[in-house]
Amino acid sequence: MKRISVEQVCYVRLGTRKIEEYARFATEILGLQRVSTAGGDVAFRSDQLHHRICLTEELPDQQCLGVELSDEAAIEPVKAALLASGFPAREADESECRRRDVRQAIVTQDGSGNTIELVTRPARSGRRYFPSRDAGIEGFQGVGLRSTDIARDLVFWTEILNANVSDRVGEVTYLQIDDRHHRIVLYPSDRSGILDISFDVESLDCVMQSNYFLKERQIKVVHGPGREVASDQVYLRFQGPDGQVFSYVWGMNAIGGGHRSRQFSAKGSCTWGSECTEIPELAAQHAV
Repeated sequence: MKRISVEQVCYVRLGTRKIEEYARFATEILGLQRVSTAGGDVAFRSDQLHHRICLTEELPDQQCLGVELSDEAAIEPVKAALLASGFPAREADESECRRRDVRQAIVTQDGSGNTIELVTRPARSGRRYFPSRDAGIEGFQGVGLRSTDIARDLVFWTEILNANVSDRVGEVTYLQIDDRHHRIVLYPSDRSGILDISFDVESLDCVMQSNYFLKERQIKVVHGPGREVASDQVYLRFQGPDGQVFSYVWGMNAIGGGHRSRQFSAKGSCTWGSECTEIPELAAQHAV
């Protein structure tokens, strides 16, 4: 079976019962730009795409990840490949596509039950991104996903789709879809869900300045500042409404097609020695 190419990680949709509290956090703390969208959802942009985060009250506990297919013609083949491999797959209706600002979408689930939307032609904005605060955000980096079945999830991402394993730290698995070290990280867990949502910032100074900014506003920093051993990425992870984790990141390695997947020890996954004790999936990286 020919693996189907994906272009980018597009967006996350987060169900919440705290939509206005979340919206204030997204603008006043994260520094995203609020934009209008269809269906009563509240959306935010960080770069040229129409939105990267969408908040919805429709299904308060649901989360999903949008991923752009490289070729519009792949809609039918990807649906057939998913069904043939035992993954659910259905075409989104016109209303669902309008709310997501995409032309078409296949709604599916990975092996852990995380909802994934494989989309075509996500809308781009014709206007310059204007941040609500100067956090130094340059764009959307990617996500960490909780995985209850790493092997089954790898079938989804690396056999049906064309992601590649760039590295592993313990059982944590980094997935590459472009020239960046990773855009998706699979964290072993006893439940599904989006663990972490990351935004690129323009400098190391921006990471450190936001560390002070967040602490002054009593936003809980759960991990970092630190530097990943596998990707060399500097990170600062902090908690938003509903306990969702967000990150500012900088300095990730670019890797070429000749990169060979490496295995790192779970102990010492941060080269700066930063540890996380409150998020089980992150804390497990430091267990011996």
